[in-house]
Amino acid sequence: MHYVFRSLPCALQSKTGKDCSKQFPELMVPQLEAQESVLDGEITILTGGKPDFEGVMERYLASERKVASLVHSKPSVYIVWDILWLDGRQVMDRPLLERKKLLDKVLGDKAEVRKIDWVDTEGLALWEAVKEHGLEGMVAKKKNSRYVPGQRSAAWLKIKNYQEATANVFGYSRKDGGVLVGTGARVQSHAIGMSAVDRAALWELLDEYGTEKGENILLPPGIQGKVKFTTWSPRGVMRDCCWVGFLLDRE
Repeated sequence: MHYVFRSLPCALQSKTGKDCSKQFPELMVPQLEAQESVLDGEITILTGGKPDFEGVMERYLASERKVASLVHSKPSVYIVWDILWLDGRQVMDRPLLERKKLLDKVLGDKAEVRKIDWVDTEGLALWEAVKEHGLEGMVAKKKNSRYVPGQRSAAWLKIKNYQEATANVFGYSRKDGGVLVGTGARVQSHAIGMSAVDRAALWELLDEYGTEKGENILLPPGIQGKVKFTTWSPRGVMRDCCWVGFLLDRE
């Protein structure tokens, strides 16, 4: 999410170019020491002290009338991690630590718009804290890295905090190619990343036992597998769910 500031007014723009300013009016008055800047960051809503992705999407898709009430019940925060443009010049080619210093000069820590916390030489301690609090993960960046727009830089490494679970396999989604999985009696995610060997085994099961239902092919109960995912959503969905492997009956 890009934050574009030109003396006032400000604008919030998504990765796809959509203007989201009306969805998050509380973010429109940042504390900035600049005439013109473009910031990169992420909007979040904190529920129980943790990021609430569903809450953000509710705000993103809400009508203007509903936004007025959600501003109070689900206030948003814009977490800034980088600066791309400052007072008529692009700064993406400057080293990361230099951009961090620029950001410190430009952006004050107002409650609604604030800089992300980061550490230097304490990455392992941060990783332990991420696991302890059940957060999605962290990003490791080289200190001299430049900002590369529109693509994932090899100098930035996203490290996800996966947890594993045994899941029931309910079938296959033709729409997104995901495996329908859940730890109980309902589908809680579409797992991706199945190996070629497991995908061949899945198609054998689907051909022999599958039942067509809309965009899905459903399987009978009793088939299980291992999945890994980052966090549970408030609605009981496994986020970033990836396939690990089938569980085999050893009897």
